[in-house]
Amino acid sequence: MPAFPASTTVLDSMLFRDAFGTPEMREVFSDVALVARYAEVEVALAKAEAKCGVIPREAAEQIAARTDVAALDFDLLRQETDIVGYPILPLVHQMVKQCGEAGRYVHWGATTQDIMDTAVVLQLRAALGIVERDIAELRRILADLSKRYRDTPMAGRTHLQQALPVTFGYKTAIWLAMFDRHAERLAQLKPRVLVGQFAGAAGTLASLGGL
Repeated sequence: MPAFPASTTVLDSMLFRDAFGTPEMREVFSDVALVARYAEVEVALAKAEAKCGVIPREAAEQIAARTDVAALDFDLLRQETDIVGYPILPLVHQMVKQCGEAGRYVHWGATTQDIMDTAVVLQLRAALGIVERDIAELRRILADLSKRYRDTPMAGRTHLQQALPVTFGYKTAIWLAMFDRHAERLAQLKPRVLVGQFAGAAGTLASLGGL
């Protein structure tokens, strides 16, 4: 028998995972991608704080230039995460070393929740982009089918049995209308869902002083 990696849910099952997701979507939510999002948020924070005069501009430039997710020690990151209980402090330790003197400004004024929540939002943005793209392609296919088979008769159905005739194009047009509404809902939810988090320790931003 082939040796399958251990799995705990259908999402990481070798047998069932592609019935509930895709390799592209799994990559968005992989551990490596998540850590990369953490680092992305830390770099963006440094740039924003430099723009506002909170940290030196040169420090932000160094943080952006020297942060390298590929060079992170993921074994050490895992070990320290087991000790601390969350991955941000272990990540910041490694980013500080990567950034040299500018490392003292990494994570300036932030708290763990700021970085983790905003990173998840970035993951959701990427995931919604995939869903939006796939829905657009499906709408294109359904629109084509609706036009091509607008006059092709088929049996309608009601109460689990055949009923009055309809056309196949009419049936696919109903599906198209459903996905048109899904596309509209996706556009509407983005402003509410894709929101970053930055409030500092205890949510007061007190660590930034009088700003």
